[in-house]
Amino acid sequence: MSLSLGKGRASTSSILFALATGAIIASYATVDAVGVRLADHSGAYTAWVLVLYGSLLPATFMLMRGELAVDVRSPETWKALGGGLVAMIAYGVVVAAFALGPAGPITALRETSVVFAVLIGWLFLGETLTARRIVACGIVAIGAICLGYQS
Repeated sequence: MSLSLGKGRASTSSILFALATGAIIASYATVDAVGVRLADHSGAYTAWVLVLYGSLLPATFMLMRGELAVDVRSPETWKALGGGLVAMIAYGVVVAAFALGPAGPITALRETSVVFAVLIGWLFLGETLTARRIVACGIVAIGAICLGYQS
């Protein structure tokens, strides 16, 4: 929520969007945690979720935007493929963790990925690393550290 602050006070809409994002994260984490436990096998659950998403997303794109063209000669296509593979592996790891432990700390640790997103944006995409972003990343990192010291 600290990132929702503009140059002064946070607008109501930005706070509501931040809260909605948190609710959505809690929802999909709960669905995944319950789903993998009911499925009794994290690999099968992960595969079915990826098959369903992998079918629905292109279909939705084509329904809303028309033809889906993929140029296999484009470097951007290969970057997207690589990013997709990394995302699939990361999702599988998180689902496997849900099968082994409590969902709350796993979800909180999963969301530390925003720190890596900020670093990737700064290092590779030329985004500005502002004091506000550094503080927000610090808060996330401190939260993850505190989770490690729970008894």
